[in-house]
Amino acid sequence: MSKTGFRAFAAGMILSTSVLAATYFLFEKEKKAEDVDVKREVGETDISSYLNKNDQIAVAKKEYDELVGYKETAIKLKAEQEKQPSDGSNQEKEEKPPSAKYKLTISDGMSTGDVSNILEQEGIINSASDLNAYLIEANYHTKIRSGSYELSRGMSFREIANVLTK
Repeated sequence: MSKTGFRAFAAGMILSTSVLAATYFLFEKEKKAEDVDVKREVGETDISSYLNKNDQIAVAKKEYDELVGYKETAIKLKAEQEKQPSDGSNQEKEEKPPSAKYKLTISDGMSTGDVSNILEQEGIINSASDLNAYLIEANYHTKIRSGSYELSRGMSFREIANVLTK
């Protein structure tokens, strides 16, 4: 491109920028609802309509505190009931000492769910589903082999996985 062509291009850019700037600054923008600062107080009717729309309710602080107290009491009672056997049939599930050892035998065809269930029944772990989920998430479920393993109560999921994959 020649020297004259560059000058013409530059002059066109300056002219178009000037026209756009004049349009922007000289003509008043249309005010949108988003641009307008409206200071409005939120009232009870606004709150109740919002709660109804979202299928929620409002609870007084005193009532909320009472509900939380009932919940905590119910959790404590449930824990106490689980500790105490309700009849003689649960007597066979005696409390095992924290360092109780258990020899686990895994045979061919057993899944991690089967292993987790056995460990929960023997009191080595508290939740079979949690152990099974951990083994799958940490990709240990493909590395567990058949054999006999010695586990003790109170072992972490990682320790159990390390024992079962050696």
